[in-house]
Amino acid sequence: MQATLPADHQDFTVNSKPVPITPDETTPGPDPAPTSEELKARLRAVFDHQIPNYGDYNLVCGSSSFMAPEAAARGWAPPRRRSFVIGYRWHPAEVLVAPFDEGSLTAAGVPVAFNMTNLAHAVRLPAVGSSLGGYEVAASTGKALRFGVENVMTLDSLHGNPDQRAIHRPRYIEQADDAADFHEFMADLVQRARPR
Repeated sequence: MQATLPADHQDFTVNSKPVPITPDETTPGPDPAPTSEELKARLRAVFDHQIPNYGDYNLVCGSSSFMAPEAAARGWAPPRRRSFVIGYRWHPAEVLVAPFDEGSLTAAGVPVAFNMTNLAHAVRLPAVGSSLGGYEVAASTGKALRFGVENVMTLDSLHGNPDQRAIHRPRYIEQADDAADFHEFMADLVQRARPR
């Protein structure tokens, strides 16, 4: 006598492939990478929390990674990467450089201001490899920083153990238009900073 099976019964012996598991609340998939606009909003918040008149500044993301190809070409160890939210305004001319931690997207130091009252020098540094190059700005107090601004900035993965970092996709900030405006601003600042 043959048993009658319910209509919704599935015979799992026919197909030897495992049934795919759809992620749900109990088995979450990898976190999606934040969009460029979401990253910009997070970095805007980092800047805004530290600068009283934050609305006066245009922002770009920069880092010291432009120096790595030069170091490699000379056989030096690459410098430790530092990342910055860079605020700038044309009138009165000023650059505010605010360090941030790439993993947590939080402030990682005290912002430094460079303006026409404290600017000791501003120079354009040469391009190396695929890098656009960078800038060095120094204040009369002796504080100097080097940074570059690329059209697309790649951010390090989130903090955590290697397994946690492996599930996060790369994070990118697309800023070609902002970078072009920033480079125009810096060309003007470098010109103003030249000795007369």
